[in-house]
Amino acid sequence: MICLLARAGFAIAFTGWICVYEAKAMPAGRGPVEIRFETRDDFGTSFKEVVTLTNRSDTEMTDWRLEFSLPHDITSVWGAEIFLNDGERYILIPEDQTRHLRPGESVSFSFEAAPGLSAGPKNILFQPLLAGAAPPGAGATETGRITVKPIYADTANVKVSQPGATVQFSLEADWGEGYSAKIVIRNTGKKPIPEWSLQLSLPGKIKHMRNALVASISGGTCVIQASNATRTIPPGGEIQIFFLGAPGNVSAPPQNVVFRRTAQRVPASSVSQTQPPSPVTPSLPVLPVPTTAPGHRAPLAEPDFNYAEALQKALFFYDAQRSGPLPENFRVSWRGTSAVRDGSDAGVDLVGGYYDAGDGVKFGFPMASSMTLLAWSGIEFEQGYQRCGQWGFFLDAVRWGADWLMKANPHPDVFYGQVGRADLDHAFWGPPRAMKMLRPAYKIDPSRPGSDLAGEAAASLAASSLLFRKSDPAYADRCLTHARQLYDFAQRSRGRYSDAIEDARTHYSSVSGFQDELAWASAWMVWATGDGRYLAAAERIFHSELVGTSWDRTLSWDDKKYGSAVLLARLTGKPDYIDAVSNWLDFWTIGDNGSRVHTTPGGLAWLDQWGSLRYAANTAFLALIFAQTPGAKNSGRAQEFATRQIRYILGENPRRSSYVVGFGHNPPKQPHHRAASGVQSVHSRGPNRHILYGALVGGPSAPDDAAYVDRRENYITNEV
Repeated sequence: MICLLARAGFAIAFTGWICVYEAKAMPAGRGPVEIRFETRDDFGTSFKEVVTLTNRSDTEMTDWRLEFSLPHDITSVWGAEIFLNDGERYILIPEDQTRHLRPGESVSFSFEAAPGLSAGPKNILFQPLLAGAAPPGAGATETGRITVKPIYADTANVKVSQPGATVQFSLEADWGEGYSAKIVIRNTGKKPIPEWSLQLSLPGKIKHMRNALVASISGGTCVIQASNATRTIPPGGEIQIFFLGAPGNVSAPPQNVVFRRTAQRVPASSVSQTQPPSPVTPSLPVLPVPTTAPGHRAPLAEPDFNYAEALQKALFFYDAQRSGPLPENFRVSWRGTSAVRDGSDAGVDLVGGYYDAGDGVKFGFPMASSMTLLAWSGIEFEQGYQRCGQWGFFLDAVRWGADWLMKANPHPDVFYGQVGRADLDHAFWGPPRAMKMLRPAYKIDPSRPGSDLAGEAAASLAASSLLFRKSDPAYADRCLTHARQLYDFAQRSRGRYSDAIEDARTHYSSVSGFQDELAWASAWMVWATGDGRYLAAAERIFHSELVGTSWDRTLSWDDKKYGSAVLLARLTGKPDYIDAVSNWLDFWTIGDNGSRVHTTPGGLAWLDQWGSLRYAANTAFLALIFAQTPGAKNSGRAQEFATRQIRYILGENPRRSSYVVGFGHNPPKQPHHRAASGVQSVHSRGPNRHILYGALVGGPSAPDDAAYVDRRENYITNEV
C-alpha cells in the first residue's frame, strides 16, 4: 500500500503500511526530490528497507544528506553510510555510486533494521548540495561528501610535536549539531612506540571513537589510549583515529595536548567499551579471557572482545560439521547421526570426518588442509588453548579429522578423496541425517594419481603426529606411518587429483598444481621425523618450482607455497625463506614493487570475492607465526596486521558487526548451512532455526565494507 504526500515542492512515497509521514521542507530554491521507502522483507526479528531518491527537478544534486527518525536499530546499510546515529535520529550520506542525483534519475540504497517492523520513518529531511552552487553558510567549503564550515578558522590542521612523534588534528566535517575529526599520530623516531596515551581538551563531548579507547573524561579534558589494533606504532609508521563530537560549530583546535609515549593501562571499568558482550547460551559459558594472547609477546590490556569465547565457539563449529555417529550427550543438540554407510559402495569404511562448508559432501582436499592448519595452531599456540580451557575440545577436533584421513588410506597407494556427489547433494536442502541420495566414494591410485591430495593428507597426518607426540605417542606413531606412505605415494605417482576425481573439479579444482603440496608435505615430514632427506626435497622443490611463480595470493586449501615458505623459515632460519615471506607480507601490508592487496576503507585486506575473510584470516595466521620466527623482518608490522584483520572479523569494522555466527554484535543470522537453517528452502526468509556458533561466513564480495549480504542463498558472502 502506497501513500503519497506532497509537501513543500517534493514528495515522499512509502510502501509497506498505511500512514502519512511528515517531512520538513527543503531549503528554498532547491528542486523537488521524491523519497520512497519500501519494505521488502519483514522477518519478525528484523526487516529490510529500500530507499529510492528520484530527482524531479532539472538541476543536479550531489553529496546529499538524508535525516529521519526511526524507532529501530539500523544494523546494516548498503549504498549509503550512517554518518550520525543519536538515539532514534539518523543522518545518512551517500557512497560513491549514489552521491550524484541527476535530473530525472534515481538512486537507491537499502538498510536492515531490528527488531521487526513497527513504525516508519518520521521527521524526514533531505539536504542536497547543488552542483556548481555555493552551499549554505557564509564561507563554507565542501570537504568529502558533506558541507562543512572552515576548518579551525585559519588552518586545515594543527600539529603537536613531541620527542619522536607528531600528532596532527583535522576537522573532517562540521554540521552545526556535531562534527567529525581525525587524529594522526606518526612515529618520527627510530624505535617502535609500544604504548601511548593522548590527553587533550575538546569542545563538547565525544559521541563515538574508532581505533582508540576513551580512558577518562573529566570536565573538558579527555584522555584516550591505544586499542589493541593501534597499540604499537612502528618507526616511520602512523595510526589514524576517528571520532564524532557534539555540538558542532567548532572554531578552535583541541587545547592542552599532551602526548605520552608510554601509558599506564587504566582498569577495564573505566574504559569506554565499544563492543557489547556476546550472547552466550547456557551450554556455552563465558570463559575467562587470557592475560596474554597466544603468539603475542606483549601483554594485552583488558580487551573489548572476549577472545576466549571466540576460540571456544570456533571449536564448537567443528563439532557441528561432524559426519557419522555422534557420541551421547553431544553438545550440538540439533545435529544427529548421519551418513553411517559412507564407503560401503567401495567396500571400505569411510564413516566419520567432516562435512564441507554448508553442504553434505566430504571433500578430502579441503578437509585435510583444514586439519593441517588446525593442528599447526595447537603446535604453535598450545598455551593459549590451555588458558582458555579448550585444549581437550581442540584435540578431539583434530583427532576426528585425522581418524578419517587414516581410514581414507586403506592401502599405501590408495586414498579416498571424496564421499558424496556434489550435484545430488546440492539439490537437497536439509540436514545430513535426512540425506537419502547416493553417496559414492571417489579415490586416487597409481592409475589415477593425485599428488596434491596425497601430499596434503601426508602433511596433515605429519602435523597430527607432532601434536599428539607427548600426550599419545602410539597415536602419533600411527599418524606418522600413514603420513610416510601417503608422502611416498604422492612422490611416485604424479598428477592433479582433480583430473582423477572429476566431480571435485568444479568445486575444489587444484589450480596451483601439486608442486606446492609436495614442498609443503616435505617440510612437515622433516619437522615430524628430523630426516634431512625430506628437507632436501622441500628446498629443491621450493627453489625450482615455487620461487618464480606469482606471490600475490595467500595460503588456502589449494595453494601451499606461502605456508611452505613460513614453515621453512621456521625450520631453517635461512634468509631465502625469510625474505620470501617478508616480501609477500609487504604485498599484504605496505605493498611490494608497486603491487598491493586491495584494502577496504574499514581496513580489511581483501583478496577475492569467494570467502574474502578466510584469506585475511589465513594470512593473519601465517603473519603471527612468522612474527615469532628468529630473524623475521618487520615482525611488529606483521603482528599488527594480523591483529587488525582478526578484530575486523570479530566486529571492529564500519558495519559494527561480527562475521562470526553467534559471537559479538549483530552476527550473521542466515549463514548458508543446510543443517543449521532448519528451513525447507534456501530461499526461505527469517533467521536460521539453529545458531551455528563459531562459523565464519565468506564476507564482503568486493573491496567494499558494505559488500556483504546476510542472506542464506548468497553463498558467496554467507557460506561458512
